Amino acid sequence: MRVLPVMISVSSLILTFAAFVLCPQDKPAESTGLFDVPAQEIARRRQPLPHAVDKTGKKPSATAPQERPFEPGIIRDNVALVTELNTRWEESRLSLVTNFELPATPPPGATIVGVSPAEVMVQQWIDEGTASGHHGILYDNRDRDHSNLNRKKFPQLAFVEYDGAAKKCGADWGMRIGQAFNLPTFGNSSTAQVNSPLWRSNPRMVTYDDLLMRITCNEFLNNQMYCYPEHNDFDRKHGDVYPANAPYWVISQGSSGSDQPFMEAIALTLAALRPEVRRTLVETHSLMGAIQMLLRRSQKSVQSDDDYYSGKAHPVVFQASELDTFRMVQMAHELTIDTLPSMVRIRVLEEDLGVPGRDYFHPFAAERLFDTPMAVARVYRTVSHQRRMVVEARAAGIDARLSGFRWVVLQGDPEKIRIRPMGSNGAKAELIFYWHPMAPIPGMTGMQSNRIDIGVFADHGKSPSLPAFITSFTLANEDRTYVNGRIQSIDYGAVGISQRYVDPTIDVPKRWRDEYQYSSENQLLGWRRLVPQAEPQEFAADGRLIFKKDAAGKPTEYRNVTYEAIADKQQLSVLKMVIAPK
Repeated sequence: MRVLPVMISVSSLILTFAAFVLCPQDKPAESTGLFDVPAQEIARRRQPLPHAVDKTGKKPSATAPQERPFEPGIIRDNVALVTELNTRWEESRLSLVTNFELPATPPPGATIVGVSPAEVMVQQWIDEGTASGHHGILYDNRDRDHSNLNRKKFPQLAFVEYDGAAKKCGADWGMRIGQAFNLPTFGNSSTAQVNSPLWRSNPRMVTYDDLLMRITCNEFLNNQMYCYPEHNDFDRKHGDVYPANAPYWVISQGSSGSDQPFMEAIALTLAALRPEVRRTLVETHSLMGAIQMLLRRSQKSVQSDDDYYSGKAHPVVFQASELDTFRMVQMAHELTIDTLPSMVRIRVLEEDLGVPGRDYFHPFAAERLFDTPMAVARVYRTVSHQRRMVVEARAAGIDARLSGFRWVVLQGDPEKIRIRPMGSNGAKAELIFYWHPMAPIPGMTGMQSNRIDIGVFADHGKSPSLPAFITSFTLANEDRTYVNGRIQSIDYGAVGISQRYVDPTIDVPKRWRDEYQYSSENQLLGWRRLVPQAEPQEFAADGRLIFKKDAAGKPTEYRNVTYEAIADKQQLSVLKMVIAPK
């Protein structure tokens, strides 16, 4: 037997992507390897997963990148060229940051070239001097012009380009965690991982890992945001397979090019902001939070505050048919310093966590997906019928004065979650999640999800805040039975259920059924495991294997067990139990 790498290695996850189109080859260029540093630094900082194998053969750097010659770049003819000279590692951001100096004044001429009502209106505001335009904003395309924003439509926007050394390292391709800019940046990459057991959209490449998500959040709070297609991650075949919802990106329904309407809407909205408003949002690290709020509040189905404080406004994947760009730019232009939205920060104070090998079966502790300031995600693995969390919220941004916080179920069966706000302004809440099976997504025919989303909003009576998210994700390939809140059985091999797709970076499939046993006082005694083509096994309540019994059926010998991901005959990763020696 050999251990199969269930989770992709960090370097290949970040640097190697398959796209919807063939990736063009670039000419060799002189490079010192600077653009490989993010993957090396991330690998150096994270603990290796027990069943993650790095096949690249590259050793992580032992020390942080050394000082190099550095000089900020100049934006010429609306081109911002990324080179090694104007890029350096910034430890505080855990990212390579490319720096540009801006011309003192924007180039002359129209900022927006278009005839739609939104385009005409934004240009009119710019001509009047009440809108900021695009001076000081970067647009970064990372699919080599496969789904590029129209340069002719936005002649004042600075388009990021990459020199030969950067391209040689793939710096211009896919989702580049740990690569950013000193100026506010929006961008896109119509790419995804395809033709692989690890198929996935760009956002799902990072949602399994706390460090990658913390870096993603850090860049969002440094005024950077990208759009990505969902490409098979949110379709009827498998349903909603995202293990978490987060506000750090915009995911568009569809594949290549589906991000275009959102990119144009974001470009126009950035241009529509009043100069003093945009400047304040940038200084308070709230620019992309405001853009996210405006996108969500202006959707066609979101006509009231009640709509905004519901799941209608906060899907994991956005539909182009819901875009109302004219309304979005109007709302952006109406923002003033006094009406800017707050930003919500959250942190978990207390929570119930299961014990691997007793409460769930996995090679390591794996209920926490990530903890970031604006999104927290958990995988519901424990056999317990409920799990408890206490979460604290606070407000940040230009106006942190609040009348209170709102805690709202955005997705999932409200009967499967109990929210108890705590304190005078609801800045804390006790959350009780009950085990929740796959359920339909309201308003989306044929779509189902295993995820509950809770939104936390800061309410100061002015502009609504972007929510922070708390999510709970169950595994679609399990069939559970509870009676009076006690687990009775879990079938991991049930026909029609065990074949359901679950992200292999989240779960290792199992091929057995556990039947739980209780005393007359309803105390858990253990469980009986039924494995196909094998003798039944019995386990004590603490997870030890009952190895021998006496004539009366009383256990006399136990063995400790562990669980490992092993390749089966089909070379697929499955979970196997390993019995410790006596």
